[in-house]
Amino acid sequence: MLKKENNYDFREELRQVHKKDRRDYSETCGADELELKNGICIVLPTWEDAVIYTAAKDFADYLFVSMGIGAMIATVCPSDVQKIQLSLSQDIGEASGYSGYSITTEDDCIFVEGYDSRGVMQGLFFIEDLMNLRKGPFMKKGNIRRRALFDFRMVQSPLGMFDYTDEALSLMAHFGYDSLDVWLKDGWTTLRGDYIDMRSLANRAEKYGIKINIELYKVHAMHPEEVGAQEYYDQMYGNLFRACPKIGSIILEGEANHFVSRDPAACIESTVDDIPTGKPKTGWWPCKDYPQFAQMIINAVRKHSKDTQILFSTYNWGFAPEEDRIRLIEHLPDDLTVLATWDMFHQFRNENSVSNIPDYSLRFIGPGEYFQSEAVACKKRGMKIASISNTGGKTWDFGVIPYEPAPGRWIERLRRIIHARKEWGVSGLQECIHYGFYPSIVCELSKWAAFTEIKPLEQVYEDLLRRDFGEHSKKVREAFDCFDEAIASYPISDADQYGGFRIGPAYPVWLLGAGKKPAMEHAVSKDIYYVPYHPYGRERTSLPGIRLIEELAELQTMDALFEKGISILENTGSDEEKLLKLTNMIKFMKNTCVTVKHTKEVYLLVQRLRFESDRRVLDDIIDQLERILLAEKENVENTIPIVQCDSVLGWEPGMEYTGDEAALRWKLRQLDYEINHTIGELRVANGLIDTIQNKD
Repeated sequence: MLKKENNYDFREELRQVHKKDRRDYSETCGADELELKNGICIVLPTWEDAVIYTAAKDFADYLFVSMGIGAMIATVCPSDVQKIQLSLSQDIGEASGYSGYSITTEDDCIFVEGYDSRGVMQGLFFIEDLMNLRKGPFMKKGNIRRRALFDFRMVQSPLGMFDYTDEALSLMAHFGYDSLDVWLKDGWTTLRGDYIDMRSLANRAEKYGIKINIELYKVHAMHPEEVGAQEYYDQMYGNLFRACPKIGSIILEGEANHFVSRDPAACIESTVDDIPTGKPKTGWWPCKDYPQFAQMIINAVRKHSKDTQILFSTYNWGFAPEEDRIRLIEHLPDDLTVLATWDMFHQFRNENSVSNIPDYSLRFIGPGEYFQSEAVACKKRGMKIASISNTGGKTWDFGVIPYEPAPGRWIERLRRIIHARKEWGVSGLQECIHYGFYPSIVCELSKWAAFTEIKPLEQVYEDLLRRDFGEHSKKVREAFDCFDEAIASYPISDADQYGGFRIGPAYPVWLLGAGKKPAMEHAVSKDIYYVPYHPYGRERTSLPGIRLIEELAELQTMDALFEKGISILENTGSDEEKLLKLTNMIKFMKNTCVTVKHTKEVYLLVQRLRFESDRRVLDDIIDQLERILLAEKENVENTIPIVQCDSVLGWEPGMEYTGDEAALRWKLRQLDYEINHTIGELRVANGLIDTIQNKD
């Protein structure tokens, strides 16, 4: 049985990077293996390399905490002592390249050669991975050579948007991530408004082989053609480098930069005198003068760093015609890497309606047409292209769960990303946005896929299941298969991803009024969800009257598959915490689907309520509304014990807690108001003709 947790308890677990007692003492060393023993010496090539020294200390900690073995660290050790020899080499065959490593295991020694310091670190981390799978300090004799397939793998902290403790950095590095993403107002202030010491963060991150990426959320108020524009941008980006000289990359993004474009197809303000212009805002359109803007930033950055990578995001431009997007890419400066989202803007044709991916989804494996068109254009130009892949394990499909438990679909996405690397030269991955990543089987699969393959991902998947679930691994695989299928039926819409799916069963279900629940004061993004529910149709989606009926059918399919998977997990009879927490999370996801279903049903009934003229039919509609609200109340009550047992449920790094026990109890009060007051008012209004006498 799971214990009750307080908010943020999950952080304490994550801060324990190496899990205790992973060794199974019933396992013995095979004839073709080396067993690491007490007193082993980790031999450094030098004390001066901070990354290698950090890696050696980390590995010694791993051996002690996870395997019960004491190790020492030195630059020289006696010849009769078992050792792990660390070194740098530019000649390690097919592993020669960024973060490459060669691991050679002999009778009484392991040689870890890194193409660079990151390679040594990742080599040691991979030994940890292998020993965790083996459940003991055993290494098969022979040679392993691997190198990173991508220039960068970018994430945000699993502890919170700006919570970059050393434990968080270590955890990121263990999963192979080498770039962290910080959202700033300026060189010293986070998007939340807090002071941040970027110089210190960069120095600490560097010890873990992690580079700093910066997204500057600041109005770029001077057009490149204005007098003094270059000096203006020199100062803006000069301030960044003065605060943090070691910037690995910068993302330019229309939504964040608020560039004052003069493109007549777009506008700086979307309304004039409260009347919409009918034009997109400049941050949501591939404006013709973005190349000038980008060149200004390049000029400013290059005065401080020749190596900082400048990423140009096309995140919000999928609504634009392909010819406009491609024309922009054709005119961008050479010194950029285009950053395109992997799956957004893909349109699904259902039986009678069309849906569009608004903001990342695992429903679609990808790549989308939008990504492919830009990848082809970049390849034609010889420009680098990277992708927002979300392969840290989460999309906006479910906003307040730690990861989407659909490994089969993630594996297929990873395969297609590897193909895109070969086909179009995809050079880097942004593996999460502000919802961060959470250690999971998905992160581990992504790490395996991001380095040279030594075994198929499907085999890695099976190995990880056996490691984590032992005798129950086949049943867990059956359950995961159900969840893979469930996500394939996920109803895609902007209103749902910014509605019930965004914050879970705490999403308010209003009949006539509308209001948001109280937000946490320390949240970066306090209310990034829509209220009231309004499934509007845009030019890329069918109108709600057609689409909602099919979405309700998809939710019914999802519900049945979640129920089937939960039943499989519960029938194992296991009381192991890892399996219980998995089951608990799926129950939260199932209850979220129920909330989304009820929200749609209420919306459809309220539309009928507004235009129906038969009072008997109106009475029936009001009765149906009351029954749905009562069912939703029961759903919320059933969710409270679920979130009590796992503090990561209901939490998202940008919004903080929007679906925890406090939020759910607020939702119960909101439902009580609707049931006890609004329903009664509707009944009174429908019966007025019987109670008011004719006064004429």
